[in-house]
Order: sequence, then structure tokens, then C-alpha cells
Amino acid sequence: MRALLFLALLLGTGACRPSSTSTVDNTPDARESPQASAQPAPLAIQPTTTQSAQPTTAEKALPPPLRGDEQIGADSLSKEPVGYTLSASFRQAEVIGPARAPEVNAMGLEAARKATELRLAIELIPTRMRVALAGHGFVLPPDTEIRARSDRFGHVVLWPGGVTYRPLAPGSLRALFGERRFDVAPITPAEIVTRDEAGKRIGIKTRKVEVTTRAARASFEVGKLDGAGEGGILLCRLLLDLMNAPPATPVCTTDEVPVRAELRWVSHGSLVFELTGVLRRTDVPVSTLLVPPPSATFAALPMPVSGVEQLLGPSELAAFRTNPVDVPPAAGVNGDDLVIVNPSVQLRMLFVDGVPIAWAAPGARDVVKGLHRGRYVAQWRSFLGESVEPAITLPVPGVAQVGQVAAADAGAR
Repeated sequence: MRALLFLALLLGTGACRPSSTSTVDNTPDARESPQASAQPAPLAIQPTTTQSAQPTTAEKALPPPLRGDEQIGADSLSKEPVGYTLSASFRQAEVIGPARAPEVNAMGLEAARKATELRLAIELIPTRMRVALAGHGFVLPPDTEIRARSDRFGHVVLWPGGVTYRPLAPGSLRALFGERRFDVAPITPAEIVTRDEAGKRIGIKTRKVEVTTRAARASFEVGKLDGAGEGGILLCRLLLDLMNAPPATPVCTTDEVPVRAELRWVSHGSLVFELTGVLRRTDVPVSTLLVPPPSATFAALPMPVSGVEQLLGPSELAAFRTNPVDVPPAAGVNGDDLVIVNPSVQLRMLFVDGVPIAWAAPGARDVVKGLHRGRYVAQWRSFLGESVEPAITLPVPGVAQVGQVAAADAGAR
């Protein structure tokens, strides 16, 4: 009898154990880079969708991420069947223009605005992307390139001249565009909402997708370009990286490109991306899209960030005014120049009459030459626009210092 009771107890215990075929949640936990300057572990981040009929990203194996401290093997690419050359631009919001005065030269200011436009020259094929920066309004030098490939997460920055490159881990583009640094910001889950609204821009029918992260809320207008493959997805990844979203966030699908995107920062301000032209090509030279180019060498050292970089020449700055206006010089200022001082720990850009004229590295102090004597409207900003100081009236000769706002100037505009 005892043997029968013992056998019954064994059978009962086994019935309470979970079956080996029961469902287990294998979704990996979201991970963040441990420090802003550290290299992240392989990404295991899945975007959170609130309204989505696109399960493809979660079902696929994710591409491995690039690391900033590792060289990339040689790239090879056969001739692609079709490609696109795109023109686009970034637009900074809340830029304050000049005050009304007879000596303000509208033509000179307009020429300076065009010279500092944030223009992008983009080439896309089904598996590669190349973005070249044009204009003098970037913190990065003109002709800097950002490249990407569909089989890796992250980007590669190529210095002007194409001699050296640096891999960029996912989460690096904010620091690169804003401060010429390679710091890796934490990747945070993205919430996706697809809207039914349809529109049209530059002849392309678009649909709307809203993306929210801890850094920003963004509104994407996405349109179809036949034959673009994953090239448009790579362009989407670039914009998503600026808002610290996971690179797998399903905003664009195959043959789709972002036509317009407005990134509204949680802290303040916004940045707008917009396509301005599209050209379909069957002769895109694949040698210009290799990631990395075979002739470029790995750059282990950081990009130099020091001093004050003047973005416009003295003659361009002189054209802001038709003639000088006599003003009392600021205390401690000799000559007719503008002294720039940045005592903060972050790179900042100085806008004068709505035009970026220089950027100043942390702790930098130097002189900008060319502005006529007179009064200007000045504003310190970060490149992305998440930090913007109030506009003030700036006398030249004088001193423009980050964080310094005179009480009399608080209502300049």
C-alpha cells in the first residue's frame, strides 16, 4: 500500500511541472550604452510599436553594430541595377534675424545665409548610402561624408578628401553633428504610431509615421521610390540615430525614403530634414559608396575640437552692413573686432543676424574679424537646436560670451 501511495505522489508532482513545449518569451531586454563615451554591447533593442502591421524587423536577425574602436574589413560591391541622387537640407528652428536699421544689408545677409545652408548631397542604392555635407553652416568641415550599409548597424564618417574614416556605433551621430565627438549616447526604445494621413511632397506621395523616444518626438513623412531597396531605410536610420532611437525602428520599409522629418527635442527646439530633389540613375559609381572606401585608413584619434572656427570670411561678414555705425567699445576690447568666449563645457555656435558666423569649442576664446562697427542681434545655440540662448543686442567691437545675457538686452527680439 505504501508503495502505491508513493507512486501516486510521484505522478502528481510530475503533472504540476511546466511542459517543455510551453511558450517562453525570448524577446531580448532593451540595453543602453553604459557611458556616453563607451562602446555599446551588440544591440538587442526592439522598438515598441503602438500601431504597427510590420513585424518584419522583429522576425529578422538584426545586423551587427559597428564599433568606433574597430577597423572594418574591405567592402566589395557588384554593380547595382538602379540608384538615386537626392538633394536635401536641414533647417534649424527659432533663428532670430536682424533688427530693422538703415545700415542692415539684406543682400549681404542673404548671401551669407546661402553660404551657410545645411545642404546634403545623398546617393542611395539598394544596400548602401552616402551623405556628403555641403555648405559652411555645419560644425563638421564641408565635404565630410556619412556612409552606411544595410548589413551593419551604425555609420562611418569619412573626412574631407577621403583619406581617413572612423566607424560610428549606433547612438553616435548626435555627438558627431553637435560637437565633432564620437561619444555614444544611450539608445532608448521608440514608440511608433502610423497615421492614415497621406500627402505629397516634391511629387512623391507620402504617409506619416510618428516616433517618440526619451530625446525627441519626430514626425516622418515617408514616400516610395521604386528600386531604392534598403537605401531609404539607411537614410531613415541616420535621422533615427539623431534622436537616439534603435536603428531597427520600422519607419521606412523597402523602397521607401524619408521625404521630410521634423525632430522636436524634449528639452527645447527642433530640427527639420527635407528632401529638395530626386534623380533616378542607372549609372551610380559603386566605388563612391563602399563602406569603408578601399583607399581610406582607420582613424583611431578623435577629431580635433579646439578654439574658435570662423565660418564666413571677413568680406562676407562685412557685407552684413552697408556702412559702419559708431558705437562705444566694450570694456577691455581693443580694435574693431568681436571677441568670442565660451566658458561652458559644450561646443556652441554663434548666430549673428540669423546667420551662423562661428563655433566655439569648450573653454575657447578668440577673435572674429570682418564685422563692421555697429549693433547686431546675436544668439548662442547648439547645432541641433536643443539648447538656445535668448537673443541679445551685440555691439561690435565687443564680446560675445556663452551664457552672458545683459538685462538691457533681454527684449532684443
